[in-house]
Amino acid sequence: MDSLFSPALALHIACGFIAVAAGLVPLLTRKGSRLHRLSGRVYVAVMGTLLAAAWVMTVLHFNAYFAALSATASIGLFSGFRVLGRKRPDLDPRQRARPLDWAAALAVVAIGAWVVVQMLTGASTSPRMPTLALAYAAFAFGGWDLWRFAQPTGWPFGPDLWTYEHLAKMLCAYGAVVSAFSGNFLTFLPTPWSQLWPTLLFQPLAMGWIAVLIVRRRRAALPA
Repeated sequence: MDSLFSPALALHIACGFIAVAAGLVPLLTRKGSRLHRLSGRVYVAVMGTLLAAAWVMTVLHFNAYFAALSATASIGLFSGFRVLGRKRPDLDPRQRARPLDWAAALAVVAIGAWVVVQMLTGASTSPRMPTLALAYAAFAFGGWDLWRFAQPTGWPFGPDLWTYEHLAKMLCAYGAVVSAFSGNFLTFLPTPWSQLWPTLLFQPLAMGWIAVLIVRRRRAALPA
């Protein structure tokens, strides 16, 4: 099995370089445009390959930090893509969560809990602050999905909620890959900040972006 590690690592690194660049295109292009959709599909394909390789390496040589990082990026990418097919669960019950969605969210929460136990018991030597920050993100995104799946039209559901979820989750996945890239290649930055700054940047960016969209849409709905 160890013979799989080196090819998986090479594939993971190659996809990482591509994903850092490819992720900027859907981020910077007009939402809903043909270029946004096409570049988004390319980004999802590259990230999916990257994460598959990451999980192979994690299984072969467990590391709490990389397990938490892979879990956070996986739920962001998977759920951020799947929510595009769950825009209006209030109008179409077929757009509600499927067993695969439940399984992914439960798995990410379980991995986050396992990572926290590893860190608190001293069973892992992974960097404490970045690893716990990523575990928190896994809890937040996995827990949010479980709530939304259980209450598909409950608070805070709205017809535009899918937009905000897609934005936040895709930024989460992109932040995770930038975190790994920075930790490995931007070595002039001190630890743990070389791994933490993407989380500190992209999470507030997502919240701020969502706030701007909400304000704009409320203003647009006001009578002239």
